[in-house]
Amino acid sequence: MPASTTYTSRELIAQRDGLNIYGQLFTPADLHQAPLPTIVCAHGFGANYLSCVPYAWALAELGYAVCCFDFCGGGYAAKSEGNPLEMTLLTERDDIASIVDALLAFEVVDENRIYILGEGLGGLAATMFADEHPLAPQGLILVHPSFNLHDQTRKLFPTKKNIPTSYRQQGMRVGRPYGEIAWDTNPYAYMQSFAGEVLILHGDEDTAVPLEYSRRAATVFSSARLEVVSHGRHVFKGEAQTQCLREICEFLQQEDDDTELHGKHFA
Repeated sequence: MPASTTYTSRELIAQRDGLNIYGQLFTPADLHQAPLPTIVCAHGFGANYLSCVPYAWALAELGYAVCCFDFCGGGYAAKSEGNPLEMTLLTERDDIASIVDALLAFEVVDENRIYILGEGLGGLAATMFADEHPLAPQGLILVHPSFNLHDQTRKLFPTKKNIPTSYRQQGMRVGRPYGEIAWDTNPYAYMQSFAGEVLILHGDEDTAVPLEYSRRAATVFSSARLEVVSHGRHVFKGEAQTQCLREICEFLQQEDDDTELHGKHFA
């Protein structure tokens, strides 16, 4: 499959429990071969699909279809419907499932080559999706995944009875259901059964999610590789973002070595 220098995008609307989930599907402008390996990008806590668009630009140029979407209630600027006070890890997991199901209706999408790329909380939700959904992705790409949420929540609230009706976390107000699900959810319980390849990227200067959580995850998944991003904080910028994109592209090219995606690399 030849690398594309441009891309096109279109809106994609999925539904979950009567709520509309807003997404954008990016594809190479020159679709000489289809269906295409497809990446579903799940944004982090409080963000929206725009935080994942740089991945879409880079990967569409390499010949992938890439879907970026907003979690329901996942951020104040989200275009998807839903209330942040009703958002939980389970609703985010189910949003990913709804997006994957919606993508199967597009001829450009290869249902046998779907990867989930998740940032922060989206990485934890992606891990839960991969463990439980019948259409398991071929691989996971987890960017500073929030595997500390369980411990963080239990430290904040020693018992579930201590969780208030709503509380503020990282600048966004969440509801008791969010805290209760996080309190109950040990992320490492969702890793061993996933048979696909996993790439974990984590910055060595991340103060929001300590690197040790990803180090442990790399030993629990059946097949995972951890890449430590030099001078990477919780949001990658500059050279850290370039390194992240380079590692993702190399991982995907290795995964799809039966295609012609090898002609383009990041400097």
